[in-house]
Amino acid sequence: MSRHSIKQKILKEGDLINIDVSAELNGFWADNGASFVLGKDINQHQKLVEASKEILRKAINNIKGGVKIADIGHLIETEAKKRGYKVIKNLGGHGIGRSLHEHPEELLNYKNRFDQRLFKKIRLLLLKPLFQHPRLTLQNLTTDGQWLVTMVATWRNMNILFW
Repeated sequence: MSRHSIKQKILKEGDLINIDVSAELNGFWADNGASFVLGKDINQHQKLVEASKEILRKAINNIKGGVKIADIGHLIETEAKKRGYKVIKNLGGHGIGRSLHEHPEELLNYKNRFDQRLFKKIRLLLLKPLFQHPRLTLQNLTTDGQWLVTMVATWRNMNILFW
């Protein structure tokens, strides 16, 4: 199932590729994605790929029941800025489970000071930190660094289901 528009393009050495796969089994959904550089990194995209993966891991390590959703968004944005990237603000994570998009909705990659929601225990989540180089525009989303992971939040920690 494709949830994104696909442009026809001939791939070439150094392109940044993102694969995003959603699947359903026995009534439950999972969503995974990863970015990688095709062949040699002639366009210097590998730092973006590595930064997005590192920031995702840091965010995962900080999610547990009772943590403010906005605090994780703040962590993601702060870490991206430290590395010279900006978050893509109109895309984010969400709950997942019996349908592809569930509560909590809009797990933003930046801090929304009005969002007082907390992560709840036993909640399936899809965290989707998306970054881009500050010189790029949203019209060029083929150059984003993205890793998606389906996980379950508990009071103590985060358990990754699909990476």
